[in-house]
Amino acid sequence: MTDVVIVAGETSGDQLAADLVERVSAVAPEIRFHGIAGPRMRAAGVQTWIDSETLAVRGYAEVVGALPRIFRAKRELLERTRALKPALYIGVDAPDFNLRVERDLKAKGQRTLHYVSPSFWAWRPERAARFKESADHMLCLFPFEPKLLAAHGVASTFVGHPLAKAPLRHADRQRLRKKLEHGGSAPDAPLIAVLPGSRISEIDLHAELFVQVMSRLSEKYPASRFVVPLVTRETRQRFETALWRYAEPLAPRVQLLFGHADFALRAADVALVASGTATLEAAMLGCPQVVSYRVSKITYAIVRKKINSRFVSLPNIMANDWCIPELLQDAATPEALVSAMSGLIEHEHLRARMQAAYATMGDALQSPTTATFDPMVAAVLAQLR
Repeated sequence: MTDVVIVAGETSGDQLAADLVERVSAVAPEIRFHGIAGPRMRAAGVQTWIDSETLAVRGYAEVVGALPRIFRAKRELLERTRALKPALYIGVDAPDFNLRVERDLKAKGQRTLHYVSPSFWAWRPERAARFKESADHMLCLFPFEPKLLAAHGVASTFVGHPLAKAPLRHADRQRLRKKLEHGGSAPDAPLIAVLPGSRISEIDLHAELFVQVMSRLSEKYPASRFVVPLVTRETRQRFETALWRYAEPLAPRVQLLFGHADFALRAADVALVASGTATLEAAMLGCPQVVSYRVSKITYAIVRKKINSRFVSLPNIMANDWCIPELLQDAATPEALVSAMSGLIEHEHLRARMQAAYATMGDALQSPTTATFDPMVAAVLAQLR
């Protein structure tokens, strides 16, 4: 048997890591995976040392309170990894955690692979100078990244973005909508997806704002309905509390889902999305969207000096243009978000233009995988050899 340690720190990383484990295991079933894992990774067969929710936090100020548990997780991970002596350590996203762990391990001779290049081309470009100290190889989601990484001496492979092959990408929208219809609801009433984030810290920052936007949209469009996918019981409870506190009359028109963001985005007419991987998921599923995001004032003051891009959302970064509206931090007011959402709801040509841009992105993100060759599996096995 061959042992591999794999570490992911949040919902999107859990999904990416589970996909990697499943694809590699199909070709090399003798490999045993261990590490920091979420539910998808556990289902794929990863022996879990620590739950990935331990690392699920974003922002400078927000991370301070989580530092004790993160440090404990790092110590335990390093101890277990050194005791196991795996053939390979795979860090999946969570760069502030994984790259540090990889650097410590690589300095002692451990082979390391990092999956998902940090977006140094968008912000904190100075990070790229140290990537080579952490990773023997990187797996990239975007086709332009290998060339940029090569300039910093980092070997890498473009493996495609899994969202470009989302199972529901071409599903019939009307068929999915029918599954979400309430009794007596008009089939042509606006269906609005609301994605406030996957972390508890994101829910705490966005829930009240997003509920206020939903309430105002419901007044403007009396027949409208809302679907809100939330990834954990804790995030659902936080959002549901905000819903009842700030817009109790709205509650009967809101469907809360455990997961199934792809279903909600493919079925919806438009979406309000917290910036992150979900913006790209909305794009791949053809859902017109408005992007919003808030962080603490301290985090914002630090981050704004490090951004190297005009854009924050992945679709805009890929298009290198204002493909979708971004309303961030102080600009993310209920009035501004309602105005932007109303424009999409009322004007078909705006939705069509956005969806046309999405189609181009989907083609660019397709994996170069063929019936006989999977670049991701090949790269992992090459590191093992």
